[in-house]
Amino acid sequence: MKNSVIYYAVIALGIVALAIGVYYLALVHPMHTIRAYGGLGVGILLLIIGVAGMMMGRSKAVAK
Repeated sequence: MKNSVIYYAVIALGIVALAIGVYYLALVHPMHTIRAYGGLGVGILLLIIGVAGMMMGRSKAVAK
């Protein structure tokens, strides 16, 4: 399995986590606010890791 596939999967998980966070944020129940911000935070973190990992892999391939 290539590294780029792993980073695409991380980005996909980040998008799913963001969608879940937005869904919980749309619910008005106060018990879901922690889940909403947790989902948003994890989603943003996974997106950053995925994009940064793809850029690092691309720069290594260009350097060789």
